[in-house]
Amino acid sequence: MNTTTQTPIVTSTWQILATTQITIRPVTASHTDLTTLQAIAAESFTATFAPYNDVRSITEYVVNNYQLPNLQAEVTAPTSATFFLEGNGQPLGYLKLNWGPTQTEPNFPGAIEIQRIYLLPAVWGQGLGHHLMDFALTYARTHHFNQIWLGVWQKNERAQHFYARYGFQPVSTHCFWMGDHEQCDDLLLKELF
Repeated sequence: MNTTTQTPIVTSTWQILATTQITIRPVTASHTDLTTLQAIAAESFTATFAPYNDVRSITEYVVNNYQLPNLQAEVTAPTSATFFLEGNGQPLGYLKLNWGPTQTEPNFPGAIEIQRIYLLPAVWGQGLGHHLMDFALTYARTHHFNQIWLGVWQKNERAQHFYARYGFQPVSTHCFWMGDHEQCDDLLLKELF
């Protein structure tokens, strides 16, 4: 399932480019895709969490969670799907969906989870997240899921507002530790039908 649209994006130097072709495509288990996925995950996660956490905790999380064998297992899991968002063929972010036993929380057995919508920080605020969210909602409906849910860090106000615009409602909280600091995610749910 590939989709293509036209949208303006910015480069890492924040210069607006001419109209750019946006494509969403499945991430494969190839070394090239996995190393690209690893780089986007590490950069996006670090940019989001580093202002609120110590360097050791961030580095430890990235090293433990974004190793190539871990990412390969995620990409090849039968109850998960990962997609790149590309601008003119260059990966700018990705979407990871889970259902069934791959979901990170057991509270939504018949739903699909958006585990990650990650974009490179250089393209934050350019409307690219909407492409991934629209794709996720279409995927969920096409595959006959009645609900879609996600966890969003309570300090990530940008993401909180983004999900609220799509009609996600808070239903629970999940807390975890990053280094010596407790972090909490709000679990948000959206009915699809």
